[in-house]
Amino acid sequence: MNDVLPDPWRAWLGSRERQSLSLPKYRQAAVLVALTRETDPRVLLTVRSSELPTHRGQISFPGGRLETGESPLDAALREAWEEVGLHSADVEVVGQLDDAFTPIGFHVTPFLARIPSGYAYRSSGEVARILEPRLSELRALIPIEEERVLPSGERHLLYRYPWQGHDIWGMTARILHDIVQSGVS
Repeated sequence: MNDVLPDPWRAWLGSRERQSLSLPKYRQAAVLVALTRETDPRVLLTVRSSELPTHRGQISFPGGRLETGESPLDAALREAWEEVGLHSADVEVVGQLDDAFTPIGFHVTPFLARIPSGYAYRSSGEVARILEPRLSELRALIPIEEERVLPSGERHLLYRYPWQGHDIWGMTARILHDIVQSGVS
């Protein structure tokens, strides 16, 4: 951590009210939204293996379901280690982003973190490929917006970010949209 200059992401998180969800019937999960420590940070994303039972080939943040007795932060850090070999000692957790949910019943707690640039990741059986788009590249994209109406009548705006032949969508795009729109670098 840089002791001289405050992290702009920490200031951004401190200036906004975090949106938490109460979804007791949903399964708990957590993801690590990792940005490299650079002027124009890279965003750590994974392409999920085509061998997985769910979300095959989708782009996601490292993360997954909470194990018994595990906190959301512990789960996000454990999953980042298991999926891409990101050691928790190399992760500076900045704070929590807004909760998210998936249509298949996951309540997801995302953690914003800073990591070293040029990290020597390793893929696991869950990950087909590691992607690191620069934040400026994602900001230059025009996201595709789609409105969905839930059975309750509640409306949700969904996003898709087409990037270098990949389609970033769903919960990952929702979380990414907050980062892209933040104006922070």
